Amino acid sequence: MWAASLALAPLLGACGDADEPAVAETTEAPDPMASASERAAEEFGQRMPQPVDPWPDSIRGDYRLAGIDGEPFDQPFGVAIHIGQDRIEFENCQQVTWRYRYDPPALITERTPAITIDINPKPLPCAATFPPPLADMVRAIDSATQAEKTPENGLRLSGGGHSVLLFSQ
Repeated sequence: MWAASLALAPLLGACGDADEPAVAETTEAPDPMASASERAAEEFGQRMPQPVDPWPDSIRGDYRLAGIDGEPFDQPFGVAIHIGQDRIEFENCQQVTWRYRYDPPALITERTPAITIDINPKPLPCAATFPPPLADMVRAIDSATQAEKTPENGLRLSGGGHSVLLFSQ
């Protein structure tokens, strides 16, 4: 059967309309001005990555602290940050949390005591001060005026010369 279809293949090509030009496979020469990565993407039929939309629709989620003021957060402990519908929280006995409003890209944070959470019994605040990296994080969130996505798919809260970089957990 396979041999018969091979024998008929030249005859099938002759059955087309005589006025129709034969379809020839053409290949275009690569654009000499294109970069090597653009030529490679064209060659393999891949699309170039699109730029990141800098302003997320929502900042809600669970994150880990990855950087403060442009420096990596390289500590022997991690910090988990939860951003809810209208509140930014992290575990701390000082009971520091923030209420926030986000209208892309504008962010307004307002510190509010965590004691306002609706649990009983209410936890007692501690008198301990934040270690320097956490104090820097708190200062950065206090002064944040915008939220943006980073090319690495992080979330940067920034303003007043300070910033925090967060990555989803």
